[in-house]
Amino acid sequence: MTTLAWGALTDTGRIRDVNQDGVFSAEDVFVVADGMGGHRGGEVASAIVVEEMAKITAVSSTDELIEMVQQANLEVLERAREDPSLYGMGTTMVALVAMTEADTERLCVVNVGDSRLYVRTDEEMLQLTDDHSLVEGMVRDGWISPEEAMVHPQRNVVTRALGVEDELLVDAWELQPVTGDRYLLCSDGLTNELSDAEILEILDETDDPVEAASSLVQAACAAGGRDNVTVVVVDVVDAESTESEPPADRVIATRKAVHDDVDVEDSTEAADAATADEGTSDESESLELDSLSWRSFLDWRSFETWPLKWFAAVALVVLVLLLVLLAVL
Repeated sequence: MTTLAWGALTDTGRIRDVNQDGVFSAEDVFVVADGMGGHRGGEVASAIVVEEMAKITAVSSTDELIEMVQQANLEVLERAREDPSLYGMGTTMVALVAMTEADTERLCVVNVGDSRLYVRTDEEMLQLTDDHSLVEGMVRDGWISPEEAMVHPQRNVVTRALGVEDELLVDAWELQPVTGDRYLLCSDGLTNELSDAEILEILDETDDPVEAASSLVQAACAAGGRDNVTVVVVDVVDAESTESEPPADRVIATRKAVHDDVDVEDSTEAADAATADEGTSDESESLELDSLSWRSFLDWRSFETWPLKWFAAVALVVLVLLLVLLAVL
């Protein structure tokens, strides 16, 4: 029987007033959700997803876990339909769940958005999940380098999230548990502040997953803490080995949905409309779906995020009002 030990921590960060991240950790289920949308929408969306995933008692297949994520998506949509103030809310999520199928123990991962899962083996640390984001699509298509993506001004624009469409694209992986491996689940509040090398260094400083989670959150806050930061560290304490040579990346099977289409030519205009202010806004993540569809979340609440044409329109209105006022006087 696979035995796991874990530590989890979430923090509002140094800039935000509200923590829109959600986290759940139990014996066999670990979830991180990063909410977005409206004054309280993101907080509600991530809480719904965490609540739904916390209902998991046993999983026997990857399909079964994907169905649970799909159900969580529908719950977010239904809540938004019931409460107009929550319209446009959404959340990313990543989960690690212990699975038993035909007496074979596996770890199953599901991912939507840009919250990540890493595995630290004896030899290296690997990012197993793919970011569903604008810049990741640009990297995949060769428009920018991974190094450029790390500092790209539109790196917080995601292309998938729960709570946006009825049909949700979910990526999933089936992993072989190996004694001594360490898994990291995190929101982008961690990875936007710390490089993979810095994360690895902190993970290797202690064998205690609780201390490791705390150190990672503290380091992200010290590095700027511009977003909510959520971390779950899961250690495989003991696992029954079923294969003499487990895969280097631990992946036994992969169930990936289709890649998200990214229109690079329109990316600058889309980012102007959809990217929230990273410094002071409570909604740093935005959605770009189907080339910025009508369901996209537009963060117009901070002047610093307004595109030039908006300022021009406001200036024109002010000028007309001044001319009218002068004519009356």
